Amino acid sequence: MKNKVLALLLVVMMVFMFSACTSSAPPADTNGDTGEGASGDANVEQITLNLWHIYIDENDENRIATEKAIADYESAHSNVKIEQHILQDADFKTKILTEFSGSAANIDVFSYWGAGRAGDLVNAGKLLCVEDYLSPDKVAAIKHGADNNYRYGGKLYGLPLASWMMVLYCNEEVFADNNVALPSTYDEWLDACKKFVSAGIIPVALGGGVDDGWQAAFVFEALVNRIVGTAAESVVLDTMSGFADNPGFEESAAKMLEMNKAGAFGKSPLEIDEMTSNVQFLSGAAAMRLTGSWFTTSIYTDEDSVIAGKVKALPIPLVPGGKGNDTDYVGGFIDGYFVNAATKYPDVATDFAYELSVALATHQHEIGEGFTAYEFPVDESGLSPLGKEVSTLANSMVDGFVAWDTFLPGDLADLHIDACQNLLTSRADVKSFMEAYTEIFD
Repeated sequence: MKNKVLALLLVVMMVFMFSACTSSAPPADTNGDTGEGASGDANVEQITLNLWHIYIDENDENRIATEKAIADYESAHSNVKIEQHILQDADFKTKILTEFSGSAANIDVFSYWGAGRAGDLVNAGKLLCVEDYLSPDKVAAIKHGADNNYRYGGKLYGLPLASWMMVLYCNEEVFADNNVALPSTYDEWLDACKKFVSAGIIPVALGGGVDDGWQAAFVFEALVNRIVGTAAESVVLDTMSGFADNPGFEESAAKMLEMNKAGAFGKSPLEIDEMTSNVQFLSGAAAMRLTGSWFTTSIYTDEDSVIAGKVKALPIPLVPGGKGNDTDYVGGFIDGYFVNAATKYPDVATDFAYELSVALATHQHEIGEGFTAYEFPVDESGLSPLGKEVSTLANSMVDGFVAWDTFLPGDLADLHIDACQNLLTSRADVKSFMEAYTEIFD
């Protein structure tokens, strides 16, 4: 009997000791995990991440895909809440720089552009090196070369989305109705523009106004691609020297000026914005639209579009005697997501940025807006006929260079855009244009 009592007391003491140890254990520190856990668990920290991006149109495919990715992440990480901050492109660029002139305390994850633009923030110590917070298998899932514009000093600071390429979209019905041939050379392009002007049709829809000057820059960069060629263009931009020594840049400016004087871009391209120029083409008022491959889906989904099934995707017309060839292109991987170095939650912010980037890149590929940066499977069965056409065109390209306003640091990018916008004014001249670039190069 005595032994039974002792055994019972021993069991009671062990239970008491185990209970005391359990109740006195400190709460888990979740400040660096990926936010997994039930929101009702008092030991799991509730996390709010501030996401900044430029998808202002609620019907935009990228806005829809972004909100789905947010919902999926919040569902999988019930203690994480994502708050969106959305601004128009030009306002966004200004606001981001303003915020990061300080600590940008209300920014955790944000969309931005790699190369020179993000480079300014990296050099200022404002961006998190996301590679330090990603597993090796996640880094390895980024396609070879897709991360070039997001690496600084060999380290990964940004997460790419999908690549893009510049396309000359042509309304075949408008061309046929006016007995105009689709252009494959610069001379044919200029001739087509003159014929459309005579017919009272806007040749190339272009809204290069104050906030959308990159569209004016697109025309110059397209001509540079064909006259200077990607190889020589890359050397000049990479070394930031030799611009004045290559006559191809001056010839590109002269041809852009020639096109504008011929009325190629309508009567007042600097007085309209991107959205207006999109509507001009989508409504059938313009014969052509020179823009990025992201525009493909709008032809099928935009409420203003009456041209689905009538559009042909062409490469930039070649310039006889130019150094560029038919496998050179404007485009590449430049859009991406970045993480504020001052975020309170570097692990969670990086994890979310990665999941968001993969989701968006996959979606953009599957709807024909671009070509994913990741090795994960994509479903191309839903591509529109034009999307398949653009994809085939992209697969034929070899050497590309991104838009200059995303490659150059912010202040130099602004100078570039201003100079290209000036080529669309009545007072424009090539000499003044070339002189403006002495502040950028050499």
